[in-house]
Amino acid sequence: MIWFISILMSFALAKGTHRKAKAKTKAQPVAVKMTKVATCKPELPAFKSTPAPATTAATDADVSGAVAASAPGTVPGIVPVVAPPPLNKTVLVFKQWHLAPTTVTKGFKEKYGQEKNQTAIYKTLSEMVKKKQLEIVVAEGCEGEIDGTFETPFNGWTMSELEKQAQTKNFDKIITLVPMKVEARWGDKVVTLCGDDEKLIKESQMHLSNLRGWMGFYSRLGAVAGSGASGGDEKAKQYADAAADLLKVSKETPVEELKKLINQRSLEELSLFQQALDDRNAAFVRAVQSRPFTTAAIVIGGLHAGDLQAKLEKAGLACEIFEPPGYSKEDETVIQDFKNALKN
Repeated sequence: MIWFISILMSFALAKGTHRKAKAKTKAQPVAVKMTKVATCKPELPAFKSTPAPATTAATDADVSGAVAASAPGTVPGIVPVVAPPPLNKTVLVFKQWHLAPTTVTKGFKEKYGQEKNQTAIYKTLSEMVKKKQLEIVVAEGCEGEIDGTFETPFNGWTMSELEKQAQTKNFDKIITLVPMKVEARWGDKVVTLCGDDEKLIKESQMHLSNLRGWMGFYSRLGAVAGSGASGGDEKAKQYADAAADLLKVSKETPVEELKKLINQRSLEELSLFQQALDDRNAAFVRAVQSRPFTTAAIVIGGLHAGDLQAKLEKAGLACEIFEPPGYSKEDETVIQDFKNALKN
C-alpha cells in the first residue's frame, strides 16, 4: 500500500511541475520581428604623417603614436588628427509610420493603420530597456528631454496621463509618441530625448505647404488651352490669373511661361524643404552624441532615414536601420515624387 501511495504522490508532483512549466512558457512575451534594411559604414577620421622623434628615448609622442597605430582602423606610422571612431557605440534607427501629433487617439474608437508598426517599435524598445540593452531613446517632433516634467501632448496624451496607464493591459496599443511611452513605462532606467529642432520643423512644414500649393497651380494650368492666359475655360483662366498675381507678372503672360516660373519656384521650395530635413537629421545626431551610451535608438519617419544614415556614418557611429511590421513607405517617396512631377 505504501508503494502505491508513493507512486500517486510522484505522479501528482510531476503533473504540478508540468503545469508550472507550461504557465511559465505562456507568460513569455512574443518577439517582434524587425526587418534590417541597412547598416552604417562609419567613416574613419582623417590621418596625417608624424615625423620620427629626434631622440631614441621613449617619449609621450612615441607612446601615443604606438597606441594610435594599434587602434582599430589605423595605419602604422600614421597618427589620427582626431580620436578614433567610437566603434563600441551603436545607433539603432527605427523607421516609423505615424499619425500627425494633433490627431487625438484617446478612447480607441477608431482603428488606425499606424497601430501595428507603432506597437511593434514600442515593444522592441521596452524589451531592450528591460534587459538593460538600451541607454538612450531619441524622438522626433520636439526639443529637450522627455521626463516626468515633460508637458507637450502628442495625439492628445500627456506624459502624466501615460504614466498612469503605463502598467495597464492595453498600454502597448496606445498610439502616441513612442519614446514618451518608453519613458512613462521605464522612467529613470532610460534617457529619453527630443532630438528635433522646432524652428526647423515649422520651416519644413511651411516649405512643404508652399510646394504643394505651387504644384496645384502647375497641374491645373495644364488644362488651359492656347498660348495665353486668356485661353481655355473660365475656371482655368482664374487659376492662371491667380498664379500670375502670386508670381507678380502680367496676367497676359503665356501659360507655358507661367508654368516655367512655377516650376522654378517649386524647385526652390523643394530644395529648402530638403535642407530643413537634413538640418533636422544633424540635430538628431547631436542629441545622440550629447550623452554617453553603448546602444541608442532613434525613432524617425522613413523620409529621414537615408540622410540620417549618412550623417551617423560621418560622425563615426555604427548604426542599423530597421522597418517594423506594419510599416508603410508612402512618405519615403515624397521628395522623389515631386522631382518626377516637375520633370513633366
